[in-house]
Amino acid sequence: MRQGPLLSRRRLLAAGSATAALPLTPRVRAQEAAPLRIGAVLPIAGSTIPTSRVNLRAVAEAARMGLTLGEEDANRNGELMGATMALTIANAPGPEAAARAAQRLVARDKVSVLVGGFTREEAEALSGVASRTGALFLNIGATSDALRHACNANTFHIEASAAMYVDAVFGWFIRAGYRRWYLVHDDSPEGQDQHERCLVSLKERHWAAKVAGRGVLRQDDSRDFAPVLAEVAAAEPDVVLLLTDWRTQLNFLARYEVSGLTAPVTGFPEPATQMRDFYLASREMAQVAGSGYRAALWEATLDAYGAREVNARFNARWGRPMDPPAWAGYVAVKIAFEASLFAGGKDSAGIAAYLASEQALFDVSKGIGMTFRRWDHQLRQSLYLVKINPDATPSLELDAILARAALVGELPAIYMPGTEPVERLDQLGEIDPSRACN
Repeated sequence: MRQGPLLSRRRLLAAGSATAALPLTPRVRAQEAAPLRIGAVLPIAGSTIPTSRVNLRAVAEAARMGLTLGEEDANRNGELMGATMALTIANAPGPEAAARAAQRLVARDKVSVLVGGFTREEAEALSGVASRTGALFLNIGATSDALRHACNANTFHIEASAAMYVDAVFGWFIRAGYRRWYLVHDDSPEGQDQHERCLVSLKERHWAAKVAGRGVLRQDDSRDFAPVLAEVAAAEPDVVLLLTDWRTQLNFLARYEVSGLTAPVTGFPEPATQMRDFYLASREMAQVAGSGYRAALWEATLDAYGAREVNARFNARWGRPMDPPAWAGYVAVKIAFEASLFAGGKDSAGIAAYLASEQALFDVSKGIGMTFRRWDHQLRQSLYLVKINPDATPSLELDAILARAALVGELPAIYMPGTEPVERLDQLGEIDPSRACN
């Protein structure tokens, strides 16, 4: 007779991420000496970290804090069951270094779960290692839709996809009456992909809006914004959307501010643009244009759904807010640990099969249990809209850092009557139920 999960999903989700008396099971006790081994590959430090727009040191450091808190919570929650986990963090900036570090983690440290991916290239490298070695890979930082389209059976995405972010940004602004959009993107493959996804979203989901103009920037350090700014002035859009990296967004905002243009500006929310340090920099570069609305994966002032407790524990542990990359790292550990309990073991194939199943439901402090889509292994979840505070200060006091932005919206509306949770969450991102990762 087939044996069921080690403990009911409802009981474990009720325990949340705080310490709780989880039920004892002899089967888990027998595995006490064998922890779930998770290996995180982060671009934290070193001479090889570039100083250009791809410098992700602050993002990786936030993720490290979230991963560490996740390990502490998992071991505290699993103590009564004899279930433990061990986290190993490898510093490896760049896709080649990330692949080598991941290979070592699997071969030498015997990790069954890899966590990382802060650019498309890094995530592709880690996903490739996972495919070759049989490990599970949880992407916590790469937004590229191409990663979801490739859809490897043992790769899952905690970070929201570019399509989800684009749909959310359009949803908020268009409902507020912003119909004419000027799109600015660079000439990289990722920038062009994001532009194309914007056109799809406007055509298929927001037919009342249209593109008023398009500006393309070269990928170099001497970008000339003058032609784009002139086009924005001529197009008279309701809003300008920057589909660029964080550094270009800041530089553009500074030039935009002095140009006298007044249309609101928002930007694609790559992880580096969701940090509170970025919010302060945006405001300092352009007090008006740089104090607009931004989309975010998580918000450090979220006060509902158990988020208050998660944010408070992070604040107490590290003395700073839980920025979205920290939340992604924390949730990756939480999901991997809970999935190993439900799957009945620490085998990566069993954990991956459980994550892809209809039974896999996770409390990530966003209101309702979240699941992974079977066609792209993307975590269904709500996203948040924040407003940058024009009066933010560079003070390093926790309250001052928190005050750099305020939560103003959530999408989708998860408690909308007459619809199912999955139906509501699938308002964001790609919808192709006929597909399945294999």
